[in-house]
Amino acid sequence: MESKSRIRKFLIEEIAALADYSLQESVVVSGGNPHVLELFSNTPFSIDGVAISVCIKGTGKAKIGFREQEIKPMTLLVLIPEFIIEPLEKSDDLFLKTIFFSYDFISSLKWSSQNKLAKRIMSLPCITLSYREYDTFLKYYSLIEERYNGHTTEYTSTITKSLLLALIVEIFSIYSLREADFELPDSTDQQINRFMRLLRTKYTSEHSVSFYADQLCVTSNYLMTLVKEKTGQSVVYWIDRALIAHSKRELKSTDKHIATIAEELHFSSSSNFCRYFRKFVGMTPVEYRNI
Repeated sequence: MESKSRIRKFLIEEIAALADYSLQESVVVSGGNPHVLELFSNTPFSIDGVAISVCIKGTGKAKIGFREQEIKPMTLLVLIPEFIIEPLEKSDDLFLKTIFFSYDFISSLKWSSQNKLAKRIMSLPCITLSYREYDTFLKYYSLIEERYNGHTTEYTSTITKSLLLALIVEIFSIYSLREADFELPDSTDQQINRFMRLLRTKYTSEHSVSFYADQLCVTSNYLMTLVKEKTGQSVVYWIDRALIAHSKRELKSTDKHIATIAEELHFSSSSNFCRYFRKFVGMTPVEYRNI
């Protein structure tokens, strides 16, 4: 990757506008439109949301989460905000069917296994489906696409959310059958992976660069330089991103008091947590919960 500073972050609303789609309840269904591929083909990017995609035909390669992934027919891709995706190559006939939705949308589904699924996706963003799994995915996709493109009624949002939740649980079932444990050949990539794994297990209680550097047996300056070079973002950025994503999930998917969430994330007080949250989200935790 020549310049990590040019990593582009796509909002779901931006994807809808650039690809000329309607945005319904923070959901975009691509329908295989090739213009979506054009948006993501030329530069490293991340998505401020979730993308669930299946390859129908053609082939491609991309680095997802610092590991090269091969895309071929019946490949399922699940992209989450933590990933930086670097396109490498694609055939002219590459055809993907994709559903994009905001993280807020999935948080509102109040599904207790979200965190477990996110951890498995971090380890294995691409998997090859069996024929039965592939057929099942396409059936769900068709139902969601039909609702997305159909006549809107007062029940459309509820039906779409229910179908999407059913698809997500189906994907969780598929992931439950896979084992994900790989190491990267490049030593610096291994260090980045170790940092990301450590962050996923410790971010709720450990918010300092020095902690992660000590655990990885490197200096803070080395870790900051390495993470910036490899991901285009700072160590502090990834810590903040993990904390905010966790906070959003808890606010939308549970009825926990703000003070409880602040305590779980080891903030010194709920007021400090509220100031921190507002700095990144632009509103208080209570305001965010109520939107």
